[in-house]
Amino acid sequence: MRTGGRILVLLAALVGLVACGARPEALPVPDPVRARPLSLTAPTSDEPSCDTGLRFSAGYTDAAMGLRVMSVEVVNCGTRPVELNGYPQVKLLDEKWQQLDTEIVHGSGGIASVEGFDDPPQPVTVQPGERAQSAFMWRNTHTSMDPPQVGSHVDIAATPGGTWQSLLPASQERGILIDLGSTGRLGVRAWHR
Repeated sequence: MRTGGRILVLLAALVGLVACGARPEALPVPDPVRARPLSLTAPTSDEPSCDTGLRFSAGYTDAAMGLRVMSVEVVNCGTRPVELNGYPQVKLLDEKWQQLDTEIVHGSGGIASVEGFDDPPQPVTVQPGERAQSAFMWRNTHTSMDPPQVGSHVDIAATPGGTWQSLLPASQERGILIDLGSTGRLGVRAWHR
């Protein structure tokens, strides 16, 4: 073996020895959450706040031949059981948050016959983390020269005298659309499981 070859072998052996030798401990990778700078604003979340202990949300609207039915849900996001026995309190508002002149009726109010919609109220206890259901029913019929009534927002309370809050739409992109036409009537189903 020539001198140049021996030197290469010797260098390769030295590199191997150095590579196998003791190394300093690896530093931990910083946690990206802890590495963020402090913020003076509250953290944001996809989950809406729960200041009142209840959160109301709308489902998607089922529509057939001018009849509309929208499911409504209340979640007990508080720490104590909530007793419900009756109908949600409802105010229908336009796109400018002005209350519409509509008749809010318990049950179907003759709008249509839908299974379960006219069941009488029953006591419902909603434990923390549990849910109860209601629904809205209306017809999109327009038989007048007046502009159609369209609800873009809903204020809702679980019981008479309860705290009013906004009904959250099923999707922020679609919002809430309660297109009453000229009927001026919204049926509300009693709270149920």
